[in-house]
Amino acid sequence: MPGPTPTILRLGTRGSLLARTQSGIVAKALEHAFPHLRVELVILKTSGDQITERPLHEVGGKGLFTRELELALLAGQIDFAVHSYKDMPTTMPLVEQSGLIVAAVPPREDPRDVLVAARPMTIMDLPNGAKVGTGSLRRQCQLLALRPDLHVEPIRGNIDTRLRKQREGQFDAVVMAMAGLRRANLLDPATMQPIEPDVLLPAPAQGALALQCRRDDVRTRKFLEALSDPIAVACTTAERALVADLKGDCLSPIAALAGVFGGKITLKAAVGKRGGKPPVLYAVGESDAGTPEAAAHEVYEILARQGVEALLYGEAR
Repeated sequence: MPGPTPTILRLGTRGSLLARTQSGIVAKALEHAFPHLRVELVILKTSGDQITERPLHEVGGKGLFTRELELALLAGQIDFAVHSYKDMPTTMPLVEQSGLIVAAVPPREDPRDVLVAARPMTIMDLPNGAKVGTGSLRRQCQLLALRPDLHVEPIRGNIDTRLRKQREGQFDAVVMAMAGLRRANLLDPATMQPIEPDVLLPAPAQGALALQCRRDDVRTRKFLEALSDPIAVACTTAERALVADLKGDCLSPIAALAGVFGGKITLKAAVGKRGGKPPVLYAVGESDAGTPEAAAHEVYEILARQGVEALLYGEAR
């Protein structure tokens, strides 16, 4: 006798290598957890993929990588989307969020950054005046705080394009996220050196995926919730809550990383000057793991006493 008709979910994804790989990982995990489920990939081109010659903070921020996917969700063209969580705006989203929800955050990949150069090296090993490529103001301000002599310049393009530009000598080094390199199977110890968080703090929610669906789609939400990891949820909640407290936008260089240890969540943060320049302010906060927002509020208060609003906005609000 034929088996039961499979349930089909349509997963919207960008067409880049990394986006398709990440979506494929989630699709396989869902099909493994629910044997009668089938996930179909629907490739969508986003504004962020089409605008490749200008820094994202000049043209609308990382929300350009999620806007078309969210509009497709609301239109019922797809059932869920897989985002790099760090690409999802915390404040000022480009799409109305009341009808959408992040239903799950799977176990997080390594959140660290990686320095890609001709050989493995640290930031301090870079030659004087080295040209370093990054599209992140958060990385830029921390790099310049460590090495004011560096020439930090914007770089755009997908993961393989950035690696090619470094190999061709357009940059002495580029800084990229470890998670994307690992997921795309492009991590190469011969040219790449992980950067520890006490040297360069990552972006809020870096290394985490967000599985987003319509808020009223109970069926899809139940499937997605099976992949969610409580620790990843707590840590990304704390990191994104800090961005919300700071009212961060695409010109706000905010770094944050949380960890759960013995029932407590610890949140570390680094915030640079608006536009990606030093100085950089640092803070650490802690709360019970069940209340991650409290750690964010503590960090915000510490940063506020250091004058973070003047740094980010020119004056206290």
